[in-house]
Amino acid sequence: MTDDPKTPQEVWALIERADERVKYASNRDEKAAYGQARELLEQAAAAATTIAGAEKLAEQARLRLDDLAKLESA
Repeated sequence: MTDDPKTPQEVWALIERADERVKYASNRDEKAAYGQARELLEQAAAAATTIAGAEKLAEQARLRLDDLAKLESA
């Protein structure tokens, strides 16, 4: 998605894409995969704050960003 998400479903799709990057990071360049996941999660969090009813998705994206930071520092 090059455009910002406009619905909660589109935000969730970004979060799922980020999860996939993290899930399969060990099969490829982990640093690159984590970087891609971070970009997707940041985009999802930013978009979710502008969409009515997507507050929980913004929280999910932020939680995943926190978890990603832990993975990156391990």
